[in-house]
Amino acid sequence: MSLVGIVGGSGYIGGAIARELSKKHVVKVIDIREPTWNIKDYNISFCRCDIRTFECVQECLQDVDIVIHTAIIQIPRINEEKRLGFEINYIGTINVCEAVYRSPRVKGLVLTSSWHVFGESGLTGDVDEYFGYRPDKVEDRAKLYVFSKIAQEVITRYYDGMSEKIYGVIRLGTVLGEGMPEKTAANIFIERGLKGEPLTPYKHSMYRPMLYVDVRDVVKAFDIYVNKILNGEVEKRSSSLNRVLNIIYPEPITILELAEIVRDTIAKLTNGKIVPKIEIVDQGLQPLFTEDSKYKFKVDISKTMKLLGIEKLIEPRKSIEDLVMIRLRRRSNVLGTSAT
Repeated sequence: MSLVGIVGGSGYIGGAIARELSKKHVVKVIDIREPTWNIKDYNISFCRCDIRTFECVQECLQDVDIVIHTAIIQIPRINEEKRLGFEINYIGTINVCEAVYRSPRVKGLVLTSSWHVFGESGLTGDVDEYFGYRPDKVEDRAKLYVFSKIAQEVITRYYDGMSEKIYGVIRLGTVLGEGMPEKTAANIFIERGLKGEPLTPYKHSMYRPMLYVDVRDVVKAFDIYVNKILNGEVEKRSSSLNRVLNIIYPEPITILELAEIVRDTIAKLTNGKIVPKIEIVDQGLQPLFTEDSKYKFKVDISKTMKLLGIEKLIEPRKSIEDLVMIRLRRRSNVLGTSAT
């Protein structure tokens, strides 16, 4: 049984991957803070580490067979603590990649990245692993985060180019699942909707095409990719871009459509007892997208699906339905009532 080290494994995505992989492997969560869930319920150990310190990273990774790197300072914190964002996202990634490079035991590394490296506006044509980086095609509030994701990919791919080990990347759509960050649009809409409060997309961004993925597909992809690396099944002689994979549900969904999906799902699952209104908020900002923006590009994930042997991904509508059901059941358990 292999030992998988998950850097940033106390977070939402890292934790989900850790819990899933612990079914088949021994897992070590490497983070500056312990998980909020009980690791004793899983085949998981914890190593406290500040990834800004190379010696700490090297010590925590010395006995692992493969590394998954999920650590990132995100929005809004990266805009509030820019230096911390640089030290964790850039220096920390170099430290993790270098520790893997020097280790006589570790076979490789897989980085979690994001579809936002493509940019959000002006998407046209086929969007696949070869689409390229467009950090200036995002709102100003997202630029430092996108710069960081691109930098993490570049660092990882550089190490892949100078090492015999596998340094792979899995780019994710915005991840839908229980435990997702509170300030994501999906979480805000679901929470407001279940309280009977209006869902409030902003007029200037309501037609923004978003790309999503279910957390269950994320953990499945990492499980398969890690096993392929451990078993020596990942081709090394070709370009590093061939080890970059996109796990993204191919249908774009606008922010307005997301609000409509949440509204309709809540109405359906509560038998019409709760039907939240949608109220468009006009902040007086210039619209960034048009109603047809989502139809100007096509997401192609065929390479990833073929390599990982995955037939289909969970639709975002299904993800939303499952999330609403989970929260309705939780509320009914607290109130001692029926979920509908």
